[in-house]
Amino acid sequence: MTARRVAPRGDLTRVEILALLGTAGALDRRQIAARLRLGDATVHEHTRRLLACGYLRALAPQAGAVGRPRIPLQVVPEAAATMGVRVATDHVVTVVAGLDGRVITSDVSAFDCRSDPIPQLLAVIKHRLADPTLAPRLRAVGVVTPSSVDSATGYIRVCPRFGWSELPLGERLRAELPIPVLVDNDLRASTTAELLYRTGREHDDFLVLGIGDGVGLGAVLQRRVHRGPSGLSGEFGHTPVAATGPRCSCGARGCLETLTSDDGILRAARRAGLAGAGTTIEELRARWVSGGEPGLADVLARIGTVLGRAVAGVVNLLGTPTIAVIGENHVLWPGLEPGFLAAMRTSQVTAAHRVQVIVRPWSDVQHALGAAGLALAAPETLG
Repeated sequence: MTARRVAPRGDLTRVEILALLGTAGALDRRQIAARLRLGDATVHEHTRRLLACGYLRALAPQAGAVGRPRIPLQVVPEAAATMGVRVATDHVVTVVAGLDGRVITSDVSAFDCRSDPIPQLLAVIKHRLADPTLAPRLRAVGVVTPSSVDSATGYIRVCPRFGWSELPLGERLRAELPIPVLVDNDLRASTTAELLYRTGREHDDFLVLGIGDGVGLGAVLQRRVHRGPSGLSGEFGHTPVAATGPRCSCGARGCLETLTSDDGILRAARRAGLAGAGTTIEELRARWVSGGEPGLADVLARIGTVLGRAVAGVVNLLGTPTIAVIGENHVLWPGLEPGFLAAMRTSQVTAAHRVQVIVRPWSDVQHALGAAGLALAAPETLG
């Protein structure tokens, strides 16, 4: 059992309480404190505010073996909702989630990252706000992009994949919308979702490795999502690993994601004669999953080796015992895993068997759900 945490975690504590009650059902305050390893006073203060907002309800007291009867608390999922928007190169995924973290509705819209993003995103968000069944409950919207973003202001410093730089996305969206808007990095949003709804149910310290069109690494340390100064952490894909490697979208050479992301996998497959100039990553994934491309195993194992060495360095630094693997390329993990684990064994200071790797089924909805969770954590949302 992990020791009780004493450091405050701000507004995310209330979201954790809601997420716990949404998955575990009604619990009394002592049970909440034990599950989340929080102090009784902290739980009392946060639940008091959630009850006052109408986001929790108190059930009939239950007599215990000793002491005063305990009062179970239950989340009221329909009392409020938040919207999460995940922005990709050519599409936007939107979800609306209740207070229990369950997705109420989701959809996908076309998006052109090379055109002005503001009118496109406003159209998607306003479409949901016009829904009379959802609008009265929507308290905030979270928008996440694969960018270096100041999460306090929503100012995007740079998004190489989209060709964006110095974009005040948060400010421009807030000027046009009637509810609070948060803008953040998509990997940090997914890391938040892992803390609230999945890996965080069993672990307090873990890494979240995102593998897909980019490569990212989120860190949860003592149940806090590490954000860095101004929220600018997580650019793991731009770790330099090959001085003479391919040119990255950021302008540098040999970044980790040039060798291990979609483009890196396709490049390696072409060199091995397993893909043509027009082959897409979706086609390569489908061939791998169907078992029709056995020669790809060696290619993926080599890429897994590069990835494992890079992750092992972070594990050596932070001592995190668990890694959750997410992202579109989770389906390629059986091919990446042999090289990844071998590299971990040879690159880690501690024994590799002590690190647990959990591979998560994945879709864009998970990114968007993380964005909705971040929106729920906003002070304006919970009061």
